[in-house]
Amino acid sequence: MKTLLSLLIIVFFATLLPAQTELSSFNSTGAGYATSSINDYQSLGINPANLGWSRNDHTMNLGLFEFGFSLYSEALTKSQITNDLYGNPITLDMQGKKDAAAAFTDARMFGTASLTWVGFSWQDEEIGGFAFNVRDKFTWHSLLNDNGASYLFLGYNDPYFDSTAFENGQQVGYRSQTAGVGKASEIYKGSDYHMLMYREFNLGYGRKVIKNDNFAWYLGINLKYLMGQAMARYYQKESGELIGNSSLSPGFGIDYSSKGIYDGQVDKLTGNGLKTVGTGFGFDIGTTLEIKQKLRIGLAVNDIGSITWKKNVYKAVEGGVWRTDTPGLDNYNIFEEGQLINTDNGPPPNDTTLIGIAELKLKLPMHFRGGLSYTFNEFIEAGLDAYIPLGEKVPGNFEAPVFSIGTRVNPAKWVQLSISVVTGGKFGTNVPFGITFYPLKNDKNTWEVGIATRDMLTVFTQTNPTVSYAFGFLRFSFGTKKESTRYLEKED
Repeated sequence: MKTLLSLLIIVFFATLLPAQTELSSFNSTGAGYATSSINDYQSLGINPANLGWSRNDHTMNLGLFEFGFSLYSEALTKSQITNDLYGNPITLDMQGKKDAAAAFTDARMFGTASLTWVGFSWQDEEIGGFAFNVRDKFTWHSLLNDNGASYLFLGYNDPYFDSTAFENGQQVGYRSQTAGVGKASEIYKGSDYHMLMYREFNLGYGRKVIKNDNFAWYLGINLKYLMGQAMARYYQKESGELIGNSSLSPGFGIDYSSKGIYDGQVDKLTGNGLKTVGTGFGFDIGTTLEIKQKLRIGLAVNDIGSITWKKNVYKAVEGGVWRTDTPGLDNYNIFEEGQLINTDNGPPPNDTTLIGIAELKLKLPMHFRGGLSYTFNEFIEAGLDAYIPLGEKVPGNFEAPVFSIGTRVNPAKWVQLSISVVTGGKFGTNVPFGITFYPLKNDKNTWEVGIATRDMLTVFTQTNPTVSYAFGFLRFSFGTKKESTRYLEKED
């Protein structure tokens, strides 16, 4: 079907602009906690209330090109990801294809990526803090059942397709009527995919409501405008109803004239590159409590809102799986290959499996964040965080809650180390680690450079790897904070 299943794993992984859920914040990826501690423009999307207080003695913060990505795979080993997926893809023989199909069966693959192009904040303890950033975000999840994995790698060589023929010089495989054509909802039952890619423009404000020596209360809000570049989802409800949609930028190279696609009311967008196919609005709200300048408790609800997809919008329709025109993938690079399962529903004349629609409004992946942190002294701080998906199942949502606990240590003025344990999200347990250097740090200016990984365990193991990096090298703080604005209330 050149069905939605052909569209779901079309990702330019090699050209990604872009879990620790704030992946591009290199200085928090290793620590594992952020809701109560991350500050300035980096707090946008996490907890805007933290704009009400300053993390250092500067009033302004500027960051450029803070980047992070992460890929977790139950199907591939670490060497297969680094060598055969990102490196020089191998060519699989028939036995290798069968082994790959077996490895990908009921095996989860989860990826996130983010790039903050620019971020800026200005903070004053009397007026409050303002912040702005422009960020690209990407989330990817796939889970294939046995049929989906087999068709992906074997194509018409899978025993399901019991005959072959040539059409316009191209070999295709068929499932005959006598053999029995299965419905897509039955053939792919248990498979689950979603993908979301968009650019967001954030504008946040946070300030103190109450503050004295022993207690402080902060509130904040972040408004965001969203430019959607890609959305795809495929899953089945418990009732068995098939849910499938896609809206993809022309840069993904989809041929919408393929067999099995009916344009209907679709508004087509052609050309090249990652053009906008949907727009939307959202907002985040948060609050932070500070007790005796030691303990901070942060709570936030993020990604409240929606994106309306208006270009290249298609929905999947139930049908029989009866035809394929591919011999299957011959390497592990499913992203570069450009398609997941290339089969047709049908047979004709009722072979339409994708129908073009005018638009589709989907909610953002709304979630709750809660956490606390405790500053023991100028050298060490520790904290914990919880990330809980909310609302309906939509592209970009984590599959389950994520929990973490970690610490930051400042062994010297010029360096900070962080380490944590993160578990949940259906991607196992990871041990992130990060290091931040301060090539310049004084009363007037600070320059930060750092790198982090979401999982140190992957260095020592091969199975269920999380290959990830987050880094930044152009993060600056400047402007002297006024000491007289430290408290709203002063004790006699």
